[in-house]
Amino acid sequence: MPEKILDHSRKDEPYLSCEALNADVVLMEISRLPNFTLNRRIETARKVRKALPKCKIALLCDENADPDIAEKVKDAKMMGLIDGFFYSSVTGEYISAALDAL
Repeated sequence: MPEKILDHSRKDEPYLSCEALNADVVLMEISRLPNFTLNRRIETARKVRKALPKCKIALLCDENADPDIAEKVKDAKMMGLIDGFFYSSVTGEYISAALDAL
């Protein structure tokens, strides 16, 4: 029987980690890199919501380097596709506190 070849580019690491850890919150970075696009992260968010309905989903983006992506992330929040978002210009302490409050 031939060995099955895995397509590692299609692995969804954030989803697999959330599922393995039974996560309460997931924070995913957005950029223009193939595995970090907004579309890819929304796809992950849908899978996480299906497997872990109580898991809160937040996105992190650089509003200064890519204001277009930042606007689309804000729209994703307004459409209910994610629970929250953060700009990378805020402090880690702020992000941590806000994630605790989700």
